[in-house]
Amino acid sequence: MTKYRSRRIFHISILFFITLICVFFFLYSSFFYIDTISVSGNERVEESEVLKLSGVTKGTNIFKLDNRLCARAVETHPIIKTAQITRQLPREIKINIVEREMWAVMPYNDVFLVLDPEGVCLDKMAYIPEGDYCLITMDNPPEQITLGHAVASTEIEMIRKVYELIPEEVENNLSQFHYDTIKEEILIYTLRGTEIKFGNLDRIEEKTELIAQVFPMEIDLEENGTGKLEYIDLRFTGQPVLKMK
Repeated sequence: MTKYRSRRIFHISILFFITLICVFFFLYSSFFYIDTISVSGNERVEESEVLKLSGVTKGTNIFKLDNRLCARAVETHPIIKTAQITRQLPREIKINIVEREMWAVMPYNDVFLVLDPEGVCLDKMAYIPEGDYCLITMDNPPEQITLGHAVASTEIEMIRKVYELIPEEVENNLSQFHYDTIKEEILIYTLRGTEIKFGNLDRIEEKTELIAQVFPMEIDLEENGTGKLEYIDLRFTGQPVLKMK
């Protein structure tokens, strides 16, 4: 009885081992060779560029593909924020990307840097691009700018927090946001040339609400012929400090 049981276990083990070998050869057979690769989510990045970065090619066994490694390779593109690569058995690969969106433009030497909300540099342009965006200037920008990397992330984030709290109708009356590197403060300029000394992020909600009051003041002063605003200082508690030209 013991011999019979041992022999039966041995036969089962052999059968199991043969099954594993068959499964292994089947999984790595031509049945699972990639024959379809689709790319979605791309609007500005060419599909061919995404495929080239991913390294995914037809004829590769679908199980030999390292999804994470290929996705990271795609994310090296400055415009691509995230990439996800999924297998669709038996022979299809899907690549879905999320592109970074233009949020701000910053003059830098003889070019204009295109930035996303995280301060990542998407492009360097010889001319100022068209569209609605935040115009940012700095006293001392970084010496080296690399596509796909954040530019002065702390300073950009500070400006973004202010910008996001400003209503669109107010944004339309602003010309630029300037970061004073020495004082670590924000200066905002209106289309009529008034300087708004915003300061740091203290009392951010209160100060952003006060910005909307600057434009009626500019108009009233000009219409009455009593002068023009040079600046309005919001940095301190209490009534804002005004200076006329």
